[in-house]
Amino acid sequence: MTETPNSEHQEHGYKKISDSLAASKKEMIFFLMLIILYFYLRFSGIEATLVIVLGLLCGTWLAFRPSEWAVEGIESGAGHLGLTAYVAGMFSSLASNMPEAAISGIAAYSGEITNQPELKTIAVLSVLIAAGFNMILLGLTIIISTKGKDDMPVPEEAIKKDSVLLRWTIVALISIFALGIVDVAFAESANAQFFIPWEASFILFFSYIIYAYSLVTEDKTEDTEIAEAHHSRRTAAILAVIGFIGIFLAGEILTSSVEILLHEYNHIISDFANPVTIAAVILGAAGAIPEHGIALIAAAKGKIGLAVGNLIGGVLQIILLVSGGIGIFVPIPMNRYVLFQLIVIAGSLWFLKRAITDDHHLDLFEGAMIILLQAYVFALLIWGTPI
Repeated sequence: MTETPNSEHQEHGYKKISDSLAASKKEMIFFLMLIILYFYLRFSGIEATLVIVLGLLCGTWLAFRPSEWAVEGIESGAGHLGLTAYVAGMFSSLASNMPEAAISGIAAYSGEITNQPELKTIAVLSVLIAAGFNMILLGLTIIISTKGKDDMPVPEEAIKKDSVLLRWTIVALISIFALGIVDVAFAESANAQFFIPWEASFILFFSYIIYAYSLVTEDKTEDTEIAEAHHSRRTAAILAVIGFIGIFLAGEILTSSVEILLHEYNHIISDFANPVTIAAVILGAAGAIPEHGIALIAAAKGKIGLAVGNLIGGVLQIILLVSGGIGIFVPIPMNRYVLFQLIVIAGSLWFLKRAITDDHHLDLFEGAMIILLQAYVFALLIWGTPI
């Protein structure tokens, strides 16, 4: 019996899925067994150290391997929709930010209803620190993309749209910082607490919605890089779903492992650094790892638009969409940790905006300086705040 063209197309699509899920069968089985063991030990409440080690190992694998599948699915899906590679990166960044948004939002809400201000500070600070890690990943992406070349061109969308949103975000962050300083300076009581107004958080959230809409509906030019559709619509959807399930699971496992680590070894951590900042830095790093996989893998494959869109979009999403969204429902405290991170993010975004707009190219030196700047900020945050 002769196969119909439709059945041949489906068979070809399934073969592409099989080829894209490039991990060997032995590797898949090995890590599946480790993941099952991890959840068994985690919910049985025994051997915390082994749970931490397994969680970090399984979470890292889940962050990187499914990222490959997600990159393929997102780019093909964007290609079918006629979207640019930069917009595809924005959507991939949005999806991979969801675990961090959910986990941080739940933690902030828990800190609010249980009256644990430190937990709320850690939740909010971890979100802001994740933006700093995205800047580090952007620097690494630039280094990878400029390998063997003098520089890399900045996608047109970043110049036309992101430069405007970057300026808006810088002013917004400086305004919040100024409000916090004024509140503290003129406080009637030394123990007074101040929060970012929920109305201001809503405006931050809404500003990103406007940006995303304008980016998607932007008219394309001849030089615009369109996302390529390497797979059929069905195949792209399957790859994206499988990839993001893995990314979400990675974020949950990594964050839970870090929380167990901080709970079990808090007394050791407090001997050399502030537990609040250490907890926030580790959680911020764990939340950024899924994006780490997508962006660096995309950059290694020469998909610069997807990689840069993922990371620049990720920074703006974390500040405007995630932080703003949390602030709508849970008052964000304006304490020394949050205020410090807000002003250094504003400075980092100014540095990035200047690097983007000076010559519309990013080179190895600029990528290295972006990484060093964030490393410097993290050093100040961890060891420069009182315990």
